Formats: sequence, C-alpha cells, structure tokens
Amino acid sequence: MIRAITFDFWQTLYADNTELLKQREVHRAIHCKEFLSKCNYQFTLEQVKHAYQMTHEMVAEAWQIHHGVSMGECISKFSETLGINLTPFQANQVKSITGNSTLLHSPPLVPFVKDLLPQLIDKYQLGIISDTGITAGTFLREMLKNDEILDYFSVQTFSDETGFTKPDVVQFKKTLEKMRINPSEAVHIGDLVRTDITGAKNAGMYAIRFAGVTTEQENTDLADATISDYRKLEDTIEKLMCSKYKGGFE
Repeated sequence: MIRAITFDFWQTLYADNTELLKQREVHRAIHCKEFLSKCNYQFTLEQVKHAYQMTHEMVAEAWQIHHGVSMGECISKFSETLGINLTPFQANQVKSITGNSTLLHSPPLVPFVKDLLPQLIDKYQLGIISDTGITAGTFLREMLKNDEILDYFSVQTFSDETGFTKPDVVQFKKTLEKMRINPSEAVHIGDLVRTDITGAKNAGMYAIRFAGVTTEQENTDLADATISDYRKLEDTIEKLMCSKYKGGFE
C-alpha cells in the first residue's frame, strides 16, 4: 500500500525553460555587478557572468559524482573566480541576488499540479526531493510558498542542504525517515532516469517517470510507470498496486 509520494522539483513540479534561464542569468549578473560596484569592486558584466558560469560548472561537476554543493561553496567559487574576498554580509547579499533572480523569473507549475495536490493530501503524505544548482533550497521553498503549495509537502529535501544529490539513496532514505514511511510504501515521481528513477528504485521505492516536460530519456523501462499528465497519476498508482498484488512485482 502506498502511503507517501515524493516529487522532484524541476521539470516535475515546475516546467522550466531556456528563456527563463537566460532572464535569470541576465538579472543576477546585472544586479550583482551593481552591488559589487557599491562595495568598490569594479567588474564588467561579462566578468560577473563568467564567475557565475564557473560556479555553475562546479555544481554540475559535483552533481555527476552525487555531491550536493552548499551555497557557501557556490559563493566561494564565485568570489574566487573574481579574485575577491567577500565579507559575510556581502556573501549573503550575493546569495540573495542569485536566489531572487529565480523568484522574479520563476517557471510555471506543471499543468494540473495545483489541482491535484489537495486531492493527494487526503490520501498520502507528500514530500519533495530535489537537487539544486546555484539557487538555495531556501528560495525554492519561497517559490512553493508564492504558489501556495508549500504546506502540502511535509518534508522538503534539497541537495545544497544535505550535501548529497540523487541518485544517492541518502536523499531518499532520509526523506522517508522524516516522514516515518517505509520505502516499500512510497513512490517517487521525477523526470530523470539517472537521478530520480535509479535513486528511488535503489532506495526500495516505486518510481514513476514524469514525461510531461522532459520527454527524451534513456532506459525508461527502469521506471515502474510513466505519465505525462498528472490527471492520470492516481489511476497509475492504483494499477501499480493491483499489479503488485497479482504477482507482477517481486
């Protein structure tokens, strides 16, 4: 019996796109340049963009080896690239500029998510397991709050806070421990096979791939099921349970 559902964040709850990414990149570079200028650091826009790019690359490399990068590490890489030493106050301001760029140019919720959550909460405990980039989980919670869905999720696990990324089973197991749910009683929904599906299955959970935003993936047969429309989620979970009790699962 399924008692809990955990969701990935990007391309599962929120549908991000290249245009929004570009808007955030420009916004954070402009505002960070202006702030640094007030601190008597004179950089060109391209220099600030480059510092952000190097920080992105560091996070991406760490993601490949399942290491979650804290915002402190991100700010250190950013300032190191520029060759400056930021005070704690200045570092916090850069963190805020970076996070606020995501809030000001936030992606839309995936269709039908907001209507679905009130129905799910009556039957399941809900959680989020998400890898982060250079935007802290603190700001992602703010995004959820702005869209009036934060309170549906009893646990929110973000890689910048835990030091691990999916598919490391730590992310999944620690989330379920906080929810007091056994892995066999939970299903994880995410768009990426390498991180979401593989991690959930290794942790002993069921795994449903959401293909409504990220359509192309390899090894999709690793998922217990695939959906592209959240209106089909509850039926899909019921079918999984029926298959299990008929001997379709070991």
